[in-house]
Amino acid sequence: MEFKKKLKQRLYVNLYWAIFGLLLIAYWCIWQPENTYPLSLGITFVLMGILRMRQYRQDTKDEKTIRRKELAETDERNRMMLERAKSWAFSFSVFFAGDAAIILSLLGKHEAAQFFAWYLCAMTALYWICWNIIRKKY
Repeated sequence: MEFKKKLKQRLYVNLYWAIFGLLLIAYWCIWQPENTYPLSLGITFVLMGILRMRQYRQDTKDEKTIRRKELAETDERNRMMLERAKSWAFSFSVFFAGDAAIILSLLGKHEAAQFFAWYLCAMTALYWICWNIIRKKY
């Protein structure tokens, strides 16, 4: 029953994202019609929120489906693959940001290089903060 409650919470979070997307679309219509960024971001939030709500609603209809989802999320192999995929994604993004900062700087595009350098600094700081929190926890 605990996992069913977790799935319901996810449903409500996605409802929030869909509403937030509608607010972005309204913001675009009223105040920023020349800037299409809020519109595209809003549409993305609405679509993803609706699709995820639909998925969670289907997952919570049947106890058998809920049990299968719970086993998939708590399985050690799946959790290990999830952690490893996150680690790889972080490592590759930091690696490519560092490369982009160096290459763009050598090409004389210092403003673009600075963006990647700040991203690299932010990710390093975030990693350090997370490392210290996890180290104290375990």
